[in-house]
Amino acid sequence: MPPPKPRTASLRLLPASRPGGWLARLRRRGPWRRLLEIPWVWVALLVVGGGAALTPGAFLLAPLQPAAIAAGSVAGRDYVASRDLMLFDDAATRAKQQQARARVLPVYDFDPGVLALRDQQLAQLFAAGRQRLPAARDEAARGALARDLAGQTSAAPPARSPDALRVEPDQVAVLVRKGFSAELEDRVRGLLAGTLRRGVVENKALLLDNRMTGIVLRNLGDGSEQVQVNLFDHLGYPDETRDFLESEVRSWSGLTATERRRLVAFLVDNLAPNLHSNRSETLARRDLAEAGAGQAYTQIRRGQVIARKGDVIDAAKARLIGQMLGRGSPRSRLPALAGTLLLLGLAAAALWLGLAGERVADHSRRRLFAESALLLTAALLGTRLCFLVAGALSAAFQVPPFDAWRGYALAVPFAALPLSAALLLRRHASLVLAILASLLVGRLAIEGDALWMALYAFAGSLAAIFAVDRLQFRQRLVMPRAGLVVGGVNVLMALVLSALAAPTPEPLTVAFELVCAFAGGLLAAAVASFAVPVLEPLLGITTDIKLVELSNTNLPLLRRLAFEAPGTFQHSLMVANLAKEGCEAIGADAVLAYAGSLYHDIGKVFRPEYFIENQRPGQNRHDRLVPSMSVLILVNHVKEGAELAREHHLPQVLLDAIEQHHGTRLIRYFYNRALEQRDRDAGEVREAEYRYPGPRPRNKVMGVLMLADGVEAASRTLLDPTPAKLRGLIQTLFADCLQDGQLDRTDLTLSDLNAVSEAFLRVLSTILYQRVDYPGFDFNAGVRPKRHLTGAVKVS
Repeated sequence: MPPPKPRTASLRLLPASRPGGWLARLRRRGPWRRLLEIPWVWVALLVVGGGAALTPGAFLLAPLQPAAIAAGSVAGRDYVASRDLMLFDDAATRAKQQQARARVLPVYDFDPGVLALRDQQLAQLFAAGRQRLPAARDEAARGALARDLAGQTSAAPPARSPDALRVEPDQVAVLVRKGFSAELEDRVRGLLAGTLRRGVVENKALLLDNRMTGIVLRNLGDGSEQVQVNLFDHLGYPDETRDFLESEVRSWSGLTATERRRLVAFLVDNLAPNLHSNRSETLARRDLAEAGAGQAYTQIRRGQVIARKGDVIDAAKARLIGQMLGRGSPRSRLPALAGTLLLLGLAAAALWLGLAGERVADHSRRRLFAESALLLTAALLGTRLCFLVAGALSAAFQVPPFDAWRGYALAVPFAALPLSAALLLRRHASLVLAILASLLVGRLAIEGDALWMALYAFAGSLAAIFAVDRLQFRQRLVMPRAGLVVGGVNVLMALVLSALAAPTPEPLTVAFELVCAFAGGLLAAAVASFAVPVLEPLLGITTDIKLVELSNTNLPLLRRLAFEAPGTFQHSLMVANLAKEGCEAIGADAVLAYAGSLYHDIGKVFRPEYFIENQRPGQNRHDRLVPSMSVLILVNHVKEGAELAREHHLPQVLLDAIEQHHGTRLIRYFYNRALEQRDRDAGEVREAEYRYPGPRPRNKVMGVLMLADGVEAASRTLLDPTPAKLRGLIQTLFADCLQDGQLDRTDLTLSDLNAVSEAFLRVLSTILYQRVDYPGFDFNAGVRPKRHLTGAVKVS
């Protein structure tokens, strides 16, 4: 180990060329931070950048081509496909969609409520007639009863509901003459029920147009559906219904021809159609089938001749050559461009909603959205570039399987985005980005089913998130292990795609695709390994890997602390162990707690001799200072430590640890000393002048760090550190911080504090142990126990 530097040496700053320096300065600039808080700017970036990636021909300028080929012209040269292409066939797509629409059967709704309503109304009519019939003893009274039941009185008839029973006086007269008999009621209600159960349709000719294919009969009562092919059993209204009723009533005995005719008219008037064509539902199902029919493509193989020199080019060949050369009128591209922009707008909305309630360090929801949009845009542009490279590689080789675009597409590092996001923005944001990126990736697939490409990308993304959850990302070397996990899942998905492909690929092709799929996982790890260190300072995010690297005590700043303030360095190591154990006990970020504890007192390198842990016995410089000056020196170690952290470009989370580890606690030792030494003529000693400037801890990690700092310092004052004394000390300091309001913003619960105190007790009991005296030696002879002036240095 090199000798320590003299304490008068100037601060060792990072060189300007050190990686991350300019990014850190850019991050600290006000405009950049304000820009990250403006969501619409990043929505625009996502729409523009994503549109450039997802719109054909928009990412790179198309190469110069000969003049446009018009239908009917003569080919001036041979037109040969330079590579395998999947070209959209508009005519075949329309035919496929029409076939899908034609396969959807028309929907007819069968309403059982009509039967229930009419049956109830008939029962009420017969019941009312039987009740009032005994009072009508003569013919005139019975006629009045018939008119009354039919709703025909001397006054104006009341307004009727469309669903009301329609009864004429002469029809009711038949029922009156028959005495509203139960037999007649059973016949009428039974015939009505039987007719409606067969299904009465208003336009049977329209129904019979489907006699070759059938219909979908949907029961509105229970929602059940069934396909019905025999459509002749249904009755058309009113002609077929009347014929059917006349044939049935004709067999009834005890009725005259006139009475039968009136009963048939009564039934026809009240037999509302209960089988209706549901045109809106039919159109909706056909639209859905059309949307799910997919698109038809014409496969052009590499080397295939489209047109030879001297051939007359028809419209189909002209369109095919234009598509191959990337041409098309601006108007023809507008629908695709508009659809792509709308899709990206929906993706931005989904990203905003998906990140609701998610917090990363001190980043707001707006800033988290901006960071996520930036990552998603970069991923889309990178994926498009990879697909272009895949197409170029497939065109450069003529020997199978190296001439297949799909094999190279499987090597695209789709999982780089969720892997980076999981390290930078945590699990939830990573999952949202994985879903959106996988759906958008399907838009870029030019060969094969876009759905399978999206599923392949999503499976690899889930594997990346799983790897981050399971693996301890404490070193950069862990990233290749995550790449192996992603590569293994990619291989499984490639096998699934090969098994479901029709026709089944050749074994050599499958082997090539498996190699490319595994390489895609390794490439994802490589891209994430490059991207994360660049994005950390740019976005102001510190990963666990970065914190572990900063926890290396051989770093210049920590080495300086160890040489110039060795007591403080040892104190920081003890606090780090305490804070780490405490955070692990409550599920908080133990890595941040450990790193923050190492740096929390770096400001003491400027005046280490004023802090008791660095002083020699009997040389306390505060004895010659007034309390106010001593407090100023103690408070300045926080301010100077924060400034030193900024000069060394330490991340914000470590800067928070330096500024918040004392909160606004009272420096009680010097406050009490000032009260003892105060001069009555000098005025009152104000407590606010003897407090640290803060701010108070803002999360659980900073709260645990404050408690660990105080407990470690106070534990040095115990002459006989038994477990009971340690427990009492811990509880006293915890209660003091609670009563002083220092933990109000940390979300630490009483259960958390109890777990932290037990963790502290375990660590201190292990460290502050006692040994038995060595036989024949008395090392403590003539030594008088002396309490450390801890309050002058650490404890408020």
